[in-house]
Amino acid sequence: MKSLILFILNLPFTLTGIVPIILSGPYDLRLMKNPSTLVFKVKSFWWSFGYMKNARAMTIGHIILLGPKVLNNDFEHELIHVKQCERYPMIYPLLYLYELLKNGYRKNRFEDEAYSLSKSVYKK
Repeated sequence: MKSLILFILNLPFTLTGIVPIILSGPYDLRLMKNPSTLVFKVKSFWWSFGYMKNARAMTIGHIILLGPKVLNNDFEHELIHVKQCERYPMIYPLLYLYELLKNGYRKNRFEDEAYSLSKSVYKK
């Protein structure tokens, strides 16, 4: 029940993930229950720019996009972002943006937590 409430609270942010899904060329979908997540495999992130230009995967609310260059533990890294979104319902995008502007991508506390816990690798 708690998971459903968190999913609903984050639904506006999750729905913004529809555009990147379409632009990225989805070809596979998996549904997860804990945390409630839609996982899409996509063909490319051709539309991305800035710090996202070399993204291998990304999370938007309760949606995970896995690109063609995904590495070991990238999926686990993205699941941590979903859990962060649940930890800070409705305000996570603003907190993430604040951290990004203040500290940059890699020193962002949310990225630091995801890299540390998932043991995923940061590559420019």
